[in-house]
Amino acid sequence: MAQGQMKAFVMRKIGEVALTEKPVPPDPGPNDAVVRTTKGLICTSDTHTVAGAIGARDNLTLGHEAVGIVAKLGSAVHTVRAGDRVAVNAITPDY
Repeated sequence: MAQGQMKAFVMRKIGEVALTEKPVPPDPGPNDAVVRTTKGLICTSDTHTVAGAIGARDNLTLGHEAVGIVAKLGSAVHTVRAGDRVAVNAITPDY
């Protein structure tokens, strides 16, 4: 894998998925974080997407439920630090 690249599970077209390389995301926005995924999952919405529920897509990254390590933080994020292990949820609950 090239420097500055990451593996991604993508929808190539309706009915077709693959592993590919994509650029590591740039620096996050003020309220965002870049998380180095250690384990990731697809969910039911991903299977519907691959089946064509939202129409044709090219190289759409799938798997929005994951765990990993915080790599970079936006300037307004103060609840976690770089190096923290985190869970990434598709929907942010209101605790």
